Amino acid sequence: MEHKTKMYACFVFFPDGSVKRWKYVTNLATFGAFLSKSHPTWKYFNVYDKGTKAYLKRFYPGHLIPKVLAAFLFALACLKAQSKTFNNLPLSHTYENTFNKTTFNKATFINGFNNSATIPTPEVKGGVSC
Repeated sequence: MEHKTKMYACFVFFPDGSVKRWKYVTNLATFGAFLSKSHPTWKYFNVYDKGTKAYLKRFYPGHLIPKVLAAFLFALACLKAQSKTFNNLPLSHTYENTFNKTTFNKATFINGFNNSATIPTPEVKGGVSC
């Protein structure tokens, strides 16, 4: 089975307003290094999927540029989903409310009866039980 290399088209923008296009970019990290060495005045570059022509991401000089964009976008999506999950959690069980006297009494004592679990231990005859 042949492994297909991901292809990107990159448009690089410069301070004077000019734009240059590279059609066949396979490694974004080395492309960023190439730009910094050969074209040190670049402002940013936009990355497009070569097959679908869909806009993917914009990169600036000095920022992290991954080798391929799939892993980078997946990590960003996971972080975004994780932050949404944690932001929607109810805050009624904060540290301060956990040991509230009323909550503790309701959870532990019902009508004066201690509502906690007990685990029976077998009696040992003729020996010492620890």
